Amino acid sequence: MKRIGLCVVLLCATGAYAQSRLDVAFAWHISHRCSPVSPEIRLKDIPPGTTLLRVKMTDLDQKDNDHGGGDIRQTEAFDSSFTIAPGSLKAYKGPCPENFTTLGHEYQFSVTALGTDDKPLAVGTAKAPFSAKFVILQGLLKSP
Repeated sequence: MKRIGLCVVLLCATGAYAQSRLDVAFAWHISHRCSPVSPEIRLKDIPPGTTLLRVKMTDLDQKDNDHGGGDIRQTEAFDSSFTIAPGSLKAYKGPCPENFTTLGHEYQFSVTALGTDDKPLAVGTAKAPFSAKFVILQGLLKSP
């Protein structure tokens, strides 16, 4: 019983109970290699009241390499589903692993949905490796 109470207190103290989970999906293409043009990113389960989507890309194999991202803001709240068009992330630097023809690197997009008060409402992530073999296989399988 004490453990359950402690867990509830920790969740309430961090505010994690107030955030929901965004569904994030994207697909790599060969043209994304070393490109400043961000890929299409599809979002679902955007909570009501979201007016800002903050996107960041991280190289999970080389975390000190900043790939940036960008903010997508609307004056009206986003619908529950939204697609971030290719090239919309202005502070984005595409994947450019030195070992692209072999293993490549794994990259993650993190998206935070924020309300008019800039408080986080939901967070979601999606990750995928970026290598020649993976991109070609992904295209053959037509996966997202």
